[in-house]
Amino acid sequence: MKLSKGKIILIILVVYFIIFAVINVNKEKNINKKVIQEVTYVKNGKLDKKNEGKLVLVSGKINYDELVSFIELDENFGTIKINRKVEDFVKYYNEANNKTEYKWQERKEVTDTDETDYLKTITSEEKISKVGIGDFTLDEKGLSLIPANKHYAKQEKIGDLITTGIDYSRDPYEEDLKEGDMRITYKYYELDKYPYISILAIQKGNSFEPYKIDKNNEVYELFVGKIDNKKKLSKELKLNVKNTIRGKSLFILIILIIGIFLIVDNNKTKK
Repeated sequence: MKLSKGKIILIILVVYFIIFAVINVNKEKNINKKVIQEVTYVKNGKLDKKNEGKLVLVSGKINYDELVSFIELDENFGTIKINRKVEDFVKYYNEANNKTEYKWQERKEVTDTDETDYLKTITSEEKISKVGIGDFTLDEKGLSLIPANKHYAKQEKIGDLITTGIDYSRDPYEEDLKEGDMRITYKYYELDKYPYISILAIQKGNSFEPYKIDKNNEVYELFVGKIDNKKKLSKELKLNVKNTIRGKSLFILIILIIGIFLIVDNNKTKK
């Protein structure tokens, strides 16, 4: 079979990305091995000054200053971290095809101060409480790692917006959308379901900082749940490696599909 220039380039690209992926996965495995050898396990969030500057795995129940929520949500709902994404259905001119089209645009600043409709005055926003584990307080990086990935849909309506199970909109099925419509999406951390977290990082005072492996690699992990021994930690780190492999495999597959499509399309054009 004669290989065209396009096929040769595709093969080279796929081989390159496979080699790159293998190198990265092996590097991650070596880092994990080093972490398991050096880590000190801290249960129930007990602060020990002897661990200052050491790599620690601190596990314990979440404590917080106060629960956070948004005023438009039911008063009985609260969490330690919640994101609100507000979007408007806007009209714009598409220069590529010289047509007026519509799209969802995130609202980051208030453009309408009509106080009779409070939904017009809200924007995308994140709220997070001051969070700790036992004697420890999470730093800014730790707070950013707390997953807010559960959609809020407990409330049937917010103003005149109806829940779809994922967001709130005037037209849940998007059949009759018009300029000026809006939708709101809430994502939050499930505190009731996951009251424990674990942090893998360097102990710095009563908080944390990344564990520097080398110039380009550092370790700072947040795990949901009690991860307080070698067996549990090994399981979580192996899961991270599996996710890396899946991600890189998917990327290589996409490159392969796009390459094949371009080659086939090019052959059709020549014919």
